[in-house]
Amino acid sequence: MAWQVRFTRDGRQRLAGVLRALLIAQLAISLVMVIFCYNVTVKVMSLLKNIHKVTVMLFYALLLLHAYCMKLHYTSGFRLISWLLRCPHWPRAAPVTRLWLISGCLVALNGLLVHAACKSTLKALMKELSSSLRIGISHYLSEPTWKRIMDTMQVELNCCGVESPSDWHEIPWINMDFLNEDSELVMKLSGTDGKALPPVSPYSCCSPHVLAACCHDPLQQFEDSWWGSAAGATLSARSCRDAVGAPLARAALAIHTLSALALVLQLVVVMVTQLVVRSALQAVARGDWTGHHDRESVRDRE
Repeated sequence: MAWQVRFTRDGRQRLAGVLRALLIAQLAISLVMVIFCYNVTVKVMSLLKNIHKVTVMLFYALLLLHAYCMKLHYTSGFRLISWLLRCPHWPRAAPVTRLWLISGCLVALNGLLVHAACKSTLKALMKELSSSLRIGISHYLSEPTWKRIMDTMQVELNCCGVESPSDWHEIPWINMDFLNEDSELVMKLSGTDGKALPPVSPYSCCSPHVLAACCHDPLQQFEDSWWGSAAGATLSARSCRDAVGAPLARAALAIHTLSALALVLQLVVVMVTQLVVRSALQAVARGDWTGHHDRESVRDRE
């Protein structure tokens, strides 16, 4: 019975206005999704593109493709509304409207699939990032590219190490050539692979929030107390994996939330569109219609 409600001409215009507002809301969702995810992840992704360029491009490609599909679908809805109001006796109005509604539901559901794909992509990225950064630490002094990547990431994100700042003390990255081999302490820290494991971190691990001298190299700065806690207090406590994962997690949450909202709005769009179609057809059946084609038919009879 709800579908048999009659609308006046002004009522049909207001109903079409509601449908247009819903489509604008859907377009706003796609725009907010792209802008928010880009602003949240741009710093992190600009750093990761030097390590995992393909994965970074895949994440942005999925996001932009979904947003463009939403834009294409809902902008075509404005044209469809105009046709439904002007030409309700168009023979293909019902099948075209039905096809448009089905495609809209698929686009809305695709948002959840995009979220799942982005989530799995980011999960794989984080897994690959951990192994890549460990390689970067081990080649920090031997390859200038890795030194630049690690220093830039730790300074820009205010982080240190892969899983924790102690990774610099557990992954061999300092060759014995950089140390005094005559020192008894250095010989105790040396390994069989020609590298040592002193409690030394690069300068990029220094925290900008500590108003004191950074003890990133207590072996040289404070030789008598390098086992103390002075070094750890002046270094960034957050790991680079957490620094990278936090904005990516916010982006994934935004995609999930906005996609779910778009799906809910799509259900409302389906109901309102059905009302617009039925009210227009009922208006034609009652003769309460002065559309463009009706004026042409009257002119032809004259």
